[in-house]
Amino acid sequence: EINRLTPVNLMMSCNVQALINISRKRLCKCAHKETIKAWQTVKDAIAEIDPIVARRMCRECVYRGFCPEMKSCGFVDTNKHMEEMIEYFKDKK
Repeated sequence: EINRLTPVNLMMSCNVQALINISRKRLCKCAHKETIKAWQTVKDAIAEIDPIVARRMCRECVYRGFCPEMKSCGFVDTNKHMEEMIEYFKDKK
């Protein structure tokens, strides 16, 4: 019997902008912890190939500087959020 917890193999094809857009939602602390872990694995694999693209794969609150969710997880009020924002913006011109 297949349920939502049954592991599946997944193959996908997408461009860089799609990776960035997916990351904004799937790395958010409001996402399910397994979803965050799975997408972080994708980001880590991308980092091995293209570290610049991986740095752009960030949470929505890091990209925007604030949390757009109706109910914030509180991450924007942490030092880690500021550290991630500094990393995200350090090489932007």
